[in-house]
Amino acid sequence: MSLRSLSCDVGFADAEFDQYVKEYSQLKVIIVAWNHMKIELVFQDVIQLLDQGIGDIADVCVETTQTDLLASALNNMYESVPTTHPYQEYVFINNADSCSLSIIATSVVVKVIA
Repeated sequence: MSLRSLSCDVGFADAEFDQYVKEYSQLKVIIVAWNHMKIELVFQDVIQLLDQGIGDIADVCVETTQTDLLASALNNMYESVPTTHPYQEYVFINNADSCSLSIIATSVVVKVIA
């Protein structure tokens, strides 16, 4: 994995999942930061979601290389996978440095909501 952290004013370390809701191709993830502020991450054009046991969060990152999960999602999305596409893999990393939630989407917007 080659990960780049997403930017957030509050920071993701020591956060916990509150909820996630998928509506059509949009996924909204709400997490509670270490200071009890809620952070909303809204993913657009989601084509795959892999929940591997949600718990504490150490970081939220974007994968900068193509993984098996991204390749699988692209194979399901396209009859013939194009050389360029808009999809990226976003990864929630737990305190054990493992992926707890992976999302294949075109973009994400991060904002503090409370």
